[in-house]
Amino acid sequence: MTGAQAPGAVPGDQPRREVRIVVVLFALTVTAAAVDAVTFLGLGHAFAALATGNVLLLGFGVANAGTPVARPAEALAAFAVGVAAAHTLVVRLHRRGRRWFTRALAVETATLLAAGLVAVGTSGRQTPPEHVMALVVVLLAAAMGWRNRVMLQAGIPDMPTTVLQITLVKALMDALSWRSAAPPGPVLPRVRRLATLCGVFVGAVAGALLLRLGPGPALLCVAGLSALVTAFYSRAPRLRPPVATEAGSDR
Repeated sequence: MTGAQAPGAVPGDQPRREVRIVVVLFALTVTAAAVDAVTFLGLGHAFAALATGNVLLLGFGVANAGTPVARPAEALAAFAVGVAAAHTLVVRLHRRGRRWFTRALAVETATLLAAGLVAVGTSGRQTPPEHVMALVVVLLAAAMGWRNRVMLQAGIPDMPTTVLQITLVKALMDALSWRSAAPPGPVLPRVRRLATLCGVFVGAVAGALLLRLGPGPALLCVAGLSALVTAFYSRAPRLRPPVATEAGSDR
């Protein structure tokens, strides 16, 4: 990985710092996939993080009048609001040299928690009524739009935490390189790609299983994991998102 060394970091601490970053982003990938699992399976067939999926659902709805379009449209609009809000905050804090990533994680966690509390407060373990469901989806999609803008600013290759198409292609290229005479690439990028693929799968499974508790409790569990990640990150003073010089983020 090529990136800027954190101020005051010990050179020998770089490998451990990289491992911490991978762990943090793996956990964030799990939370995003879990949110999408809960949203799609339990809150009206829309995605919070996967904007591509919502565009497809809108297209299906335009072609087929029987396919509902309100929920994916709401999710896309909220996603855009989340991106805009994150852009405003991240640009300001980054220019001032403040710990923008920690604050960004805290805002995302608070939004996920709010979504879970709304669902539990109105419906307990049951599926929320339509108007509450719409509000919960809007909060979740805004949180994931926020996340996508934050990760774009972090610029860590191969770990966008929400999508994996390009990461999957690169992982397959890594696998194919073992059968060729070409030397394999650096270890860290391959670890990142594997962590992304595993994180999406683990998060999807976890979200589907947590949904047995009900949408609200499932979201509270996801918010709890997000809070743990934020706390872990804030207690590691040398952990900073590096400024990547290679193109590797999914768009």
